[in-house]
Parts: sequence; structure tokens; C-alpha cells
Amino acid sequence: MNPFAIELDDRAVCLARAGRVLSSAPSAVFDGSAGEAAGANAWHALRRHPTATSTRHLGLLLSQPVASERAVGLVAAELAQRLAEHSPAAGECVWIVAPARAQARGLGTALGVARSLPLAVDGFVDAAAVSVAALGLERDAIVLELGMHHAAATSVSQDGGQARRRHTALTERGGLLELYQTWLELVSTAMVRRTRFDPLHDAATEQQLFDALGTLTRDAAATGSATASLAKGGEQVEVQLTRDQFAQAAQPFIREVVNLLHELRPAGTSVALVVARAVAQLPGLRDELEQFVGCELISVPDGFAAAAVSLLDLPERASDQPVRLLRRLPSSGQTTLTEAVTRDVLGTRRSSAPPPSHLLVDGRAYALTGDALVVGRAPGGPHALALSEGLAGVSRRHCTFIRDGDELILLDHSGFGTFVNGERVAERARVYAGDRVRVGEPGVELALIAVGEGPARS
Repeated sequence: MNPFAIELDDRAVCLARAGRVLSSAPSAVFDGSAGEAAGANAWHALRRHPTATSTRHLGLLLSQPVASERAVGLVAAELAQRLAEHSPAAGECVWIVAPARAQARGLGTALGVARSLPLAVDGFVDAAAVSVAALGLERDAIVLELGMHHAAATSVSQDGGQARRRHTALTERGGLLELYQTWLELVSTAMVRRTRFDPLHDAATEQQLFDALGTLTRDAAATGSATASLAKGGEQVEVQLTRDQFAQAAQPFIREVVNLLHELRPAGTSVALVVARAVAQLPGLRDELEQFVGCELISVPDGFAAAAVSLLDLPERASDQPVRLLRRLPSSGQTTLTEAVTRDVLGTRRSSAPPPSHLLVDGRAYALTGDALVVGRAPGGPHALALSEGLAGVSRRHCTFIRDGDELILLDHSGFGTFVNGERVAERARVYAGDRVRVGEPGVELALIAVGEGPARS
């Protein structure tokens, strides 16, 4: 039986049936203290009523061993509001799509909330695993999740025709609302300089600007610039900002996201990066993802995991059976869903550039000729780079740079590890001009550069 699906991603809580997303909205609600019903959507009132709204309740409920009464109450009220508009039909089984940060106890609390509504839940499905399974991928993948106050990445392996969740890396330093706050300050500073009007000093204009940020940043990313326009009394206050300004302001956030991906992907491994389209369109993110050369960027619409679950043939749970959490699913590919997916190969601009011609260490350049260049404390051989004795984590023969046609390959021989742009190399990796290689701990950094035209490409 195809289930009714509820996806508990706090950036976009979604309900789905028969492969169609019924509703999708951020988990931002009134708490009942300002006259509005508790659980009612408050996304367009967050800046006008900051003390009467909540954006953390769902994330806290799913990730904490013991959730507060406030979090439990707000999640219950929010789900009741959502289900009043779209509810399961009589006899329709219900499955909940669990985001990356959900812990076992948190899911248990969510189950208790559902039963109090009352809502009979037949099981949970891991969001990353079902997304990769629905895409029908033939290689491993990393699914990126951007929440209201966190970012997470989950590795999913292909194991005998099944998509299986492996590991998750998470940071509490990023999140959509933190990013929006950075951009609000960027636009405010530009307006003050141009018009002497500060939109953040008035709750109404601050909310106007907050509501416009999604469209504003998408337009800047797509066209190179966008105009922020606010109504102040009977006047319009405008300022133009470029894609680069938004991207530069977002750099701390983007670095957090990229570090999560580096943590899960062995250096040089070609994987699929699955990202919500709304996240992939953030200014500056795509440019940073170009460093994952040979990886495929797959952008999916919000609610993709919920829609995928709603197409699965899942059994109804008997009353005496436990509620299951599925983290492994057959990779079958859902054609009706993949039509809305966009795919692109990353790093084509980088890999088409001239290959590295030299290795730069402490201001000295070493030519990367047709002969292999061995690096280590005592590498030996006629073409070698000998590093200082006593360096922690550096082997006698640590790594080798060797040409493979027009490409340069890094071979790791050490037990301590060799890192390319922060990723540990799994035996071998293709490297490019601009890459930074680290050996040892805290390490010696080797920079790959192209001087002149470098070795010719065919």
C-alpha cells in the first residue's frame, strides 16, 4: 500500500501522497503568546514577532534525548495545523521521513506526538536513503541537508542494488536563518550607505526584506545582480547588490557546508551530491562545489523524499509489531520524480584548465616532469622532494606525484594520510592546479601551480 508521507525537515516540512507534494512550508510557528493560534505558520512574521514565534522546536525534539514540554507542544500544534488541511484517508498508512539529525529517542518522542493527535504511524524512513533510492543511482552519494539552524551531510552507499545510509556529519554553526541574518545585514549596510535608511531598525521593513531574500538571492545568483526594494511610507527605497556580494557574505556558511562534504568523501572519489534545488541556488555555493571534480550535482525539489516514500509499496503495521526505521531501500528509480531533477557534472571548468606544472613548497618550485616525484622524509631516487626530519606524521616515502597522460595523479603510501583540499586521499587521486596537498600533522602544505601553459593537453 502506498503511504501518506510526512517529511520532518524543518526548512521545508512536507506532506505527500501518490508522488505529489501536498504542502511544503518552513517549521516556523507562533507559540500562542501573541493571540495567534499555537502551531500556526509564522514564517512571514518572524521579524515582526520574534518573541512570539519558534523555529527551533522541531529540530530540538528530533535531536535531544529528552525534549522540553514547549517543543513537544509546538510540534503537536504544528502537525495538527498542517493535517487539518491535508490529512490521511481512512485506512491509509502513515510513514514519517526522518531527516539526518533525527536521533532514536527523538523519533520516539515524535511517535508519541503523532499518537496524541491521534495519528497512527506505521514506520520511519531515512530521508537520505530514500532520496538516493528514488534517483536510481549506480554510485555512492552524499545527501546535503540544510536546516533552519544546522547543516548536515549523509553518505549513502550502493550495496547490492540497495541504497544504504552510512554516516552523517553535522554542524550547528550553519543554517538557513543564520545565513539570512548575514544577508539582512549585508543589504542593510548597503542601504544605509546609499540612502541612509536602515531597514533593520523597523520591524515592518525588516520583515519586508526578510520575505524578499529568497527571490532576491535567487535572482542575483541567476543574473549576476538583483535590486532590493522596500516601501518606506509612500516612498520606495532601493539598492542593487551583486551575486559576488551575496557569495562573499555567505563564505563562512559555505565553508561549513563544504567541510561536511570533505569529511564524508574520500579525496578524488566520484560521488553524487544530492542537494535541494533551493539550496543549490544559493549564491556562491555552486562555485565552491566545483572543487569536487568529476562528481555529479543532483538538484531535487523540496519534498522529494516525502514524494518518494509516498510511492513505495510499504506494508501496514500490525498492532503487535514495532515501528520500524528503514535505512536501506532498493534502488529502483522513480521516473515520475526524476523528471523534476536536474543533473550536472562538477569541475569541468577546473579540469579543463592547464594541468599543474610545478609543486610549490616554502617558496621553492619543483618541476612536475614525466618522471615521478616522490615526497617524504627520505624519499630516495633521482627525482624527489626530501622534507625535514622530525616532522610529525610524515613517512619516509609519503606520497608520489606521477603523470598519467595529460593528468597528474597523487599516490599515497603513508600510514598517516595525505590530504587534498582537506580530504584524505584513498590510495590515489587526480589533482589539479590550485589544489593544496597536506602531509603530516600539523603538516607541510604543498601547492600545485601551473606556470606558463604547462604540459600540453591532447
